[in-house]
Amino acid sequence: MVEIAFTYDFVPGVDESGYSKLAKRATAMMVAAPGFLEFSAHRSLVGTPHVRRTSVWESLAHWAALAQSPEFQEITAEFRTYVTNVNVQMWGPSPLVPHPIRP
Repeated sequence: MVEIAFTYDFVPGVDESGYSKLAKRATAMMVAAPGFLEFSAHRSLVGTPHVRRTSVWESLAHWAALAQSPEFQEITAEFRTYVTNVNVQMWGPSPLVPHPIRP
């Protein structure tokens, strides 16, 4: 299992409607991809980055297959018109705590 976390800021004067439509399209594409497990999105409460989007995948190979697809590349190019300061992090399970701990 791997987690892919994107963080970013909105460009000044962002077209929120256009961003929202693109985000919905991107999310639908991701949910339909083989190996997809989970998605969450958060807005910052105190500044930058403005957004963190995290997806969970069965393997890095599954996420890489999506990331290399022409549709993903097209959406990424369009996405860059709405956001700046994009950072991508890839996380794997901890050897000490490989699964979430819940009450």
